[in-house]
Amino acid sequence: MEHIAAFMLLVGCSGDISVCKEVPVPVPAYENVAECRRDLPIQIRMSGSTDERVFGACKEVSEEVFEQSATLDWSITPSGRLKITFDAEPQLVAAR
Repeated sequence: MEHIAAFMLLVGCSGDISVCKEVPVPVPAYENVAECRRDLPIQIRMSGSTDERVFGACKEVSEEVFEQSATLDWSITPSGRLKITFDAEPQLVAAR
């Protein structure tokens, strides 16, 4: 069975959500999504962000994503939820 981990992301935004930026968290990786979701409200409160609105989400990811290059994309949905996606980068191998 493949080990699954979770990633936490916080994003701070202006009141109208026109300007947003990632907010650092002390522990972005968790063993499972349940642990991440349990810590999410605490991390939002302790973020120290001065932004008017802070959004947070936990995303379940395979261990492979942590071991290879990947891009993280996020967006705020019209309903006010933080959506996270991971895209694995292709592994390039040099050959002669």
